[in-house]
Amino acid sequence: MRRLLSAALLGALTVGLTVTTTSTSYAAPGCIEASETHGWGRGDIKACFEGGVARIQGNAVDLLPGGGWGTPDGYCVAWFIDYETTSGDTYRHSPVVCGHFSDDEATFDYDPSAGQYGVKGITGVKSVQLTRVSV
Repeated sequence: MRRLLSAALLGALTVGLTVTTTSTSYAAPGCIEASETHGWGRGDIKACFEGGVARIQGNAVDLLPGGGWGTPDGYCVAWFIDYETTSGDTYRHSPVVCGHFSDDEATFDYDPSAGQYGVKGITGVKSVQLTRVSV
């Protein structure tokens, strides 16, 4: 049940987010690796596009998870990933952790192009950013 809630929350959060951006790492096709720590969250990420295959691995931790809406900081923690695509546009995708509603830490390892709602036509990873998002 908790995993279903987390998956539903992730879907809802990626639809309409208010974003606070912190820092950015940039790269073309290949891999980006980043590690960030802030008072509100931390995480590690490796975002790769090599040999026609995309892979995202890492974790995110909400350091101010609180007990419900707005406490103590009212934010969730997310990795925003910009992809270069065959359409020439970038697409932003976000592994999100929100300790207000479920676990305060998430580990992820996935193909962002998989499934019906996956990012199609990826040609590279442009940037990654650890951010705070409010719901």
